[in-house]
Amino acid sequence: MDELPSLSVLIPTYQRRQVVCAAVEALAKALYGGEVEIIVVVDGSTDGTAEGLAHLSLPFPLRIIEQSNRGAAHARNRAAAEARHDILLFLDDDMLCAADMLAEHARLHLAGADAVVGDVLRDPGSPAGFMSDSNEAWLKRGAGPLTLFDVWTGQLSVRRSVFEEVGGFDEGYTDETAFANEDADLGIRLLASYDVRHNPAAISYQRYVVSPRELIRRAPLRAAGDVRLACKQPQISRSLFEARGVSRRSTRWVFGPLSAIPLLPRLWAALATPVANLGLKTSFRSNRTLSRFFLGARAALYWSELRRRGWYPLSGRVLVLGYHAVQDWSDDPALRQYAVPRALFLEHLRSLYRRGFQFVSPELFAAYLAGNAVLPRRAVLLTFDDCYVDLIEVARDILQPRKIEAVAFAVTGLASATNEWDRTLGAASRPLLQPQELKSLPNLGVEIGSHSRTHRSLAAHGDEERSDETHGSADDIEALGLPRPRFFAYPFGEVDDEARSAVRKAGFAAAFGIAEGWADLGSDPLDLPRIIVHSADRGWRFHLRTAAPALYERLDVFQARLRRRLGSALGWLFARS
Repeated sequence: MDELPSLSVLIPTYQRRQVVCAAVEALAKALYGGEVEIIVVVDGSTDGTAEGLAHLSLPFPLRIIEQSNRGAAHARNRAAAEARHDILLFLDDDMLCAADMLAEHARLHLAGADAVVGDVLRDPGSPAGFMSDSNEAWLKRGAGPLTLFDVWTGQLSVRRSVFEEVGGFDEGYTDETAFANEDADLGIRLLASYDVRHNPAAISYQRYVVSPRELIRRAPLRAAGDVRLACKQPQISRSLFEARGVSRRSTRWVFGPLSAIPLLPRLWAALATPVANLGLKTSFRSNRTLSRFFLGARAALYWSELRRRGWYPLSGRVLVLGYHAVQDWSDDPALRQYAVPRALFLEHLRSLYRRGFQFVSPELFAAYLAGNAVLPRRAVLLTFDDCYVDLIEVARDILQPRKIEAVAFAVTGLASATNEWDRTLGAASRPLLQPQELKSLPNLGVEIGSHSRTHRSLAAHGDEERSDETHGSADDIEALGLPRPRFFAYPFGEVDDEARSAVRKAGFAAAFGIAEGWADLGSDPLDLPRIIVHSADRGWRFHLRTAAPALYERLDVFQARLRRRLGSALGWLFARS
């Protein structure tokens, strides 16, 4: 018979003395022949939790760790760091385990599982009423394979080595600005690479004691957590918001319109909380109308916060902006339009922020093109061509502090590491980042894409040259130890069928031309529109180019025609005189 694995049961708790003590007492009754330790992290509680736990009589070692309030994810990571045993079993502080729950987790780990998810039922000791009723309905998982929505920390065991390999919990999900999804985020990483199994025989009972006021408080924080998860794990963003109800009629016709007037959801919540508190003390505590009224207020707050953050309504398009240098080249007639001074670049960012644009990451953009992700309202992706030497400072001093990610398209095959292709224009020589300098950009949130090897037009050369410029540039970037690039920018924006074919054969997922407009799923992924920003794009001009690029382009064409006709007319008049 295989030796039973040793278990470390890890419980974070905050201001729940009675409930967490009941959870630990239930563990004391567990029937398990292997080694067990219990670690409770008291995360800033001021209700005497540590003292209450210290007086319990247990058959297992109990360690109590007190810390200032840092959130549940931090508390779980702290407990895992202190744990001594093979299997980490995470329990919420309101989970009362069945006598054989520990043995059931161990049984599947002995069978080879890397992680085990049990089942949670409603504890009979939970307060009666619609709050517990609705939570019980939520606890019931459907049939079929496990999804990220099924891997949650109410009851989850993970091999210690696996937990360390995936990097533990992301503590940003449960800081003062967000609530929840640290378990879904962990679940995505576990399901991607490890053997995660569901054991319906591993049962715990949730003593649900969340108050109406607390549930209302969590609603906007949960929206913040969903935005964080959608940005960090964009491949699941579509399924995430569908699970939250973005396509439901109630969202489209009630909560969506209400979210446009933030005061109304707040007033609804302010009324719903005392009504719920009063109703739960009467025979109406399980009334369906009362439940819908209160849960509707919570939903209205959730969608209102999503709208405030730019993630409702969701978008089906993205604006891609292309910059070159963020420098002042006003003394270079050949290139000055392609260099945006630092002050103007900052004004561009401020303009986008003021108008509600949401900067998206290359990862989110790629997932969107693959059809797996949704986008926030007014999504914008920043890109930089050529990789001039100023890019490191721009990324470090401007983009990274603002949490803006970008794509930079490198020219990889020029020994001089300068803009040789501009010499025929009489332009000054401008230094590019050296290969080793390119390697620092991903750490600053900038993904490296390809801009060819020598900045030659793909439309003007044969198959062999096109292959060298596309496939060869990808090889150059990969040889630096960077991920093989998935984005390509056509030199000079020149693209034809042969150029697209070369880019596709080189394995790029997407490529950018210079046609102005918004990119959407109907765009050719190998000739995506992109607005190349110039030094003349100030004030209303930048506003119009980013708000309505198609209209701006028509106006620009009209202006050019008008100037030509005026020039012709003036020439005719001078000739007649």
